Amino acid sequence: MKTIFITGASSGIGKATAELFSANGWQVIATMRNPEKGKALTELPNTVVMPLDVTNTKQIQETCRKTLEQYDVDVLFNNAGYGIMAPLEAFSEADIRRLFDTDVIGTMIVTQQFIPHFKKRRSGTILTTTSLAGVIGFPRDAVYGAAKRAQEGMVESLYYEMKPFGVAVKSMIPGGTKTNFQTRINDTTGYEKAAANQRAWLLDGNDEFPLPEEAAHIIWQAVTDGKDQLRYPTDSVCRKLYDQYLTMGTERFKEYFSQLLFE
Repeated sequence: MKTIFITGASSGIGKATAELFSANGWQVIATMRNPEKGKALTELPNTVVMPLDVTNTKQIQETCRKTLEQYDVDVLFNNAGYGIMAPLEAFSEADIRRLFDTDVIGTMIVTQQFIPHFKKRRSGTILTTTSLAGVIGFPRDAVYGAAKRAQEGMVESLYYEMKPFGVAVKSMIPGGTKTNFQTRINDTTGYEKAAANQRAWLLDGNDEFPLPEEAAHIIWQAVTDGKDQLRYPTDSVCRKLYDQYLTMGTERFKEYFSQLLFE
């Protein structure tokens, strides 16, 4: 039985991924800051819920140590994180440091715990949920986008570090996803129209954002397709927007997107 270790599994993409992998016969280690929120997951076959606050280094080390003592983990899925959106000058230093502690430093410390395991077994997969905001710059995303670009940088560097050991490293890139993803700060002051136009662009004519189950299926694909592929947009809408950005290039896209936002 293969095993996946998931951070941030209490809801959204993490929970949907836990459910899908369990349904496909995997052992699932579903971790979250508050295990009480994972009670429903404990009812799934071969699913274990464990506590993991990615800002608590001691708990990271302990939970990962216990996991690796009991299970031969095939996949690490870094999914824990949250967002904040506001003009850059609106954030306090504490806001910025708190986000980076969770989304960047926490992700890196969790990943460190598994690298010796994957190198020793000379196989496995390391996945990290980044964001379309980690590829495309959006207004009010200077802090969150910077954190997600840092994750993208980690993923790309780690790809080369792990390749000689037969370990795949991939980023999962959501755009807008219909989840209860926490955006603890969401200040549109001065950018109300741009925020509405950006939301419409991300929806791409749809009434709602894609469900997390669509992302979970792309994550399953990334684990099982055997492709040497670095980045996976996690739904069809995100794929379209991601491809548009790559096709246009940064300079052309910034002109197009500025006009779209501020028309």
